[in-house]
Amino acid sequence: MPAGYAVQGEPAGPAGELTDRFSAHLPSGSWLMSGAVNGGMPTEAEIFIWHKPKGRFQFGVGLLAKPQTARWLLNCELQRQKGSAPSITVGVGLQEVGVGNPGIFATANWALTNFLKMPSSLYVGTGRRITLDGKTLDKSWVPLLGFSSQVAKGVSATVQMDGRKWHGVLSARAGEFRAGIFAFKFKTIGIIVGWQD
Repeated sequence: MPAGYAVQGEPAGPAGELTDRFSAHLPSGSWLMSGAVNGGMPTEAEIFIWHKPKGRFQFGVGLLAKPQTARWLLNCELQRQKGSAPSITVGVGLQEVGVGNPGIFATANWALTNFLKMPSSLYVGTGRRITLDGKTLDKSWVPLLGFSSQVAKGVSATVQMDGRKWHGVLSARAGEFRAGIFAFKFKTIGIIVGWQD
């Protein structure tokens, strides 16, 4: 959820953990807790807890209201961004915003702050839904895309495509806290909140 992608303190990615599902960009030693409520989501409400110890791995758990279940999450940053070469992240956990389907993904992530002269980031990649027993729910891999930029001091706008639908977030940050509105499929509006140490 929007308190994540540690790109100049601003996000760029998927709800619940909206900005952290397809990234491993928390600073080492950090914790992130976030949540989303949107009546249009099949899950209705999601809470995510992430931790990144030292190194390239980020661990988390997603708690879903419907079905009442938990999903374990793991991301690994295989390569850090160097110049124009993106960071590369792979992970398992959830695929598709607000739905709760297990999945796997790989993304390329760029911090665009120096290029755009404002805190911003972009990711592109691919993902696939899988069941807990390893069966795929898709005929093929689906594209993933997300962009976030600071539109005013402490205020971020994010758009993202999770392989099936587009979603948007507008959020404001005050210290370690973030809150905002989340447009699921750009059809229903909900709220998001987040805290990062």
